This record gives sequence, C-alpha cells and structure tokens, in this order.
Amino acid sequence: MRTTARTARTVASLALAAALAGGVVSPALASPAPVPVPVAASGTAAASEPARADVVAYQVSGTEVTGGTALSAAVEVQPGLYRDVIEASEDSTEGGESSRYYRLPALEEGERAHVSAVLALDASASRSGSGAATIGVQFLNEQGEDCGMGDSDYTVSGGQGVPVAATSSGPMDPESLFGCFEDGSGVVIAQVSRSGAWQADEPVPVELRFAVEPAVDESALAEAPSSDLPPESVTTTGQASEVTGGTSFTTATELAPGQVYSTELEPLQSGYFRVPVQYGQRLNYRLSTGNNQDSRVSLVRTDLYGPLLVDASTIGSDTLSYNDAGGTITHSTAVAVSPDNYDSSYGSLRHAGDYYIVVDAGTPRGGRQGSEPFRVELAVELTGDPAGSTEWLAAAQDEQAADGGEAAEGDDAQAASARDAGGWLPSTTELGALLGGVGLGAVLTGVAWLLLRRRRHSA
Repeated sequence: MRTTARTARTVASLALAAALAGGVVSPALASPAPVPVPVAASGTAAASEPARADVVAYQVSGTEVTGGTALSAAVEVQPGLYRDVIEASEDSTEGGESSRYYRLPALEEGERAHVSAVLALDASASRSGSGAATIGVQFLNEQGEDCGMGDSDYTVSGGQGVPVAATSSGPMDPESLFGCFEDGSGVVIAQVSRSGAWQADEPVPVELRFAVEPAVDESALAEAPSSDLPPESVTTTGQASEVTGGTSFTTATELAPGQVYSTELEPLQSGYFRVPVQYGQRLNYRLSTGNNQDSRVSLVRTDLYGPLLVDASTIGSDTLSYNDAGGTITHSTAVAVSPDNYDSSYGSLRHAGDYYIVVDAGTPRGGRQGSEPFRVELAVELTGDPAGSTEWLAAAQDEQAADGGEAAEGDDAQAASARDAGGWLPSTTELGALLGGVGLGAVLTGVAWLLLRRRRHSA
C-alpha cells in the first residue's frame, strides 16, 4: 500500500539522517508481510503413525512476481525479496524439472549477483516415489552459458525441513574473452528449478532473494584461514526463557548471546532463529535436551545459514534423538566471519549480518509412540572482537526502504513488483552494528555506491 511504503521511506530517511548526525536510532523498518502457505489435508493417518498437531507450513514473504518460463522470457527484477509459485512440470508423475527465470540489472565491473530460493513444501502433503524434492539455482547469460561460481541445489526427503539453495555469479569482467561475460553486457539471469516426486503434481510457493554485491578490492584483503578453528564450548547457563521459533527466515526469532532459551517442536515442524554477527566474531550455539522419551518426534536436526542464505561452514554435531536423554550438541562457524574469507573455502562466512539457526523436527515415531512435543534448550555465544558489519548490505536495506513506494505509484506493475522489495536485506540490528562498528565513512561508502548504481542504470 502507498501509505505503508511512504511510512517505510520516511522512517528509513529519518534513521539515516539521525545516524549521520551521531544519534542512536533503532526504528523498525517496514518489511513485506509473510504469506501463509495453505496446509493441505493429510487424509487418514496411517495406523503406524501417532496423531500429531497440525504442522505450520513455511510462510513465504516478499513482493509477488511471476518468473518467465524460458530464458528468453525472463522477468526483470531488482535486488530484494520476492515470492513466486513454481508450477508442476509436464512430466510431474516422474518428478520432472520445472523452472522460472529472472533477469537482474546489468552488473558493473567487479560486481557479482546473488540468488537464493526456498521451496515452501507442505510437510503434511502425501508423497509418492522417493518422497524427495529438490530446489536448484544457477546464473546464466543471455546465451545460456553458465555464469555461476558453481550451481547450487538442495534435496529434502521424509518431510524434515524445506530445501534451500543459494549461489552467486562470478565478478563481472568486461574484458573477458570467453564464458559468461564475453558479450560485455553484464546481464545475468537466475534460473530457479524444482524437481522430485514430493508434491510433483502441485504448484509450490518459492521465496526468492536477489542481491548485487559491489566490486571487492582483493589487494586490501588479508590471507584467509587455511583450516578450521578448534571446537568452541558454549558455557552459558541459567534459567531458560521460553521462545517460539519463526516460521520462515523472514519471521525468524532473534536470539541474544549469553542467554538460554527453551522451545518445543511437533513432528515435521521447523523453528527459525536469527543472530546478528559482526566481522571478527564466531557464532557458537548449543542444543540440549532433557528427557524426550514421551515425545512424538523421532529426532531434531539443526542447520546454520548466512545472511544470503548460503549454507554456512560449520563444525560440530547436528542431530539429537528422542532417546538422547540429557544429550548436548554444539555447532560453531568453522572460522570467524571476515571479509578476508572472500573466494576461499570459507566464502560462506565472508558477510556479516543476520545468521539463521534452523531447527527441524523429524517424522513422528512409529507405532503411535509418544504424546508430547520435542523439548530442547538453545544457547548462543559470540566469541571474538566485533569489527562492524557488511556496509553494502546495510545500505541496500535503506535504499530499498526509501524507494519501496516510488514505483508502486507508477503504471508499470512489474516495475512496482521489482522496486517494492524492501525489508529483507539485513535488519536494523545490522544497521546499528554498522554505525557503531564501522563508522560514518563506511556508511557513506555503501550509500554512495548504491546511488551511483541507480544513476548509471537510470541514465
């Protein structure tokens, strides 16, 4: 709505003005409301499965968009958060592939594009065949040549969690004589594909994130780590505070370091949590359980994702079973978050911002066993000296909030869809970290880069 967009623009402008003046501001910038995914009726439960509470499906967020069905029909999008629906493929009975295509603005020299996709499957839906589903993302140029730093795809089976895939293009090189950028246009197209037998004959919502990263001066970077840091114990103790995880990355519940939280999960339920992490910091978290012998859930599993939803490089165990009475697992980023991790084996830890802890509950226990949810405690610690955030991500959020309503007042609905995507890239917590840890110069650098991009593309 126009009123909401103008409010977001006004709040963002006041926030930036106050920050540049040296004030302390932490307004809640407007973000797209999550859209619940309908949960289909699961039919009559098998005799071997216990009754369970209804599963809350993943809630997709963002501006609605309809991607092209062919490379030549790719729909233009701007960086931001979107939601689409990928229809079933023509050979859905075999779990065939179905794709959508999205064209990003032409990259400038040294810039690279990022895309992530979350396939919002219905955990309660009946499954055929292997019961697996895959989401895949890749970048192509207009001639269909690969532009990525490696394609990304992720498969889930058995209903535990939703598949998440993320990838990036290579840096735009206008002097390239072959490959992605040999035509000199800088245009990249994101292909998002789904396949697999799970819900193969039904359209499935997908949540999309697009971002453009400015050129990186590699000469200013230090050498990246060559090996994992030793495991880090989480020693936080105290009375646990009850918390409920979000139903998506966008609605993730923020966790504060140095506190203990308790949460509970039903079969096939997922909880999403976020922790702001600055450069120089290492994220460590602990999952522990008491007695879950009466739980309906067979096990819980955890994953960690970075600000761009890249699967973060971690060490430690990731699974707890209902019979692990008093069990504890610890998960840590393999190294500290740092820009020096650029183009290294720890590239998933080169952006500071919100990191996402996801806890997925497994299938119900067989034989109608258990009557309780799975209860788990979660504690987070950050080690290392904080050294600021990724300024282009924080500046991008301000740019999107400021421009969110402008195109909505025009006549081009697709342009409105592309511009009204503010609210995803890292939160006001990150902006505060940027202002406090990096300072005025970094803010101005990020804002200037974004303004320059707008001027170039509007010329």
